[in-house]
Amino acid sequence: MIIVLRPDSTEAQIAHVLDRIRELGFRPHLSQGEKRTIIGVIGEEDKLRAEPLSALPCVEQVLPILKPFKLASR
Repeated sequence: MIIVLRPDSTEAQIAHVLDRIRELGFRPHLSQGEKRTIIGVIGEEDKLRAEPLSALPCVEQVLPILKPFKLASR
């Protein structure tokens, strides 16, 4: 999962998001650019979907890497 942060996010807000990800048992990978900061989240995406990280004030967008698929029946 990739979390895109708002351009005006403070260091304290970024640290809070990283701490929250670690509390949930995932491993964050921070990438800070000149204009944008993104966090790659390593772990089982299904467990992370239940946690509303997009509700945090500094989070602009949460992008799943794996798309859920419909189970086929016979």
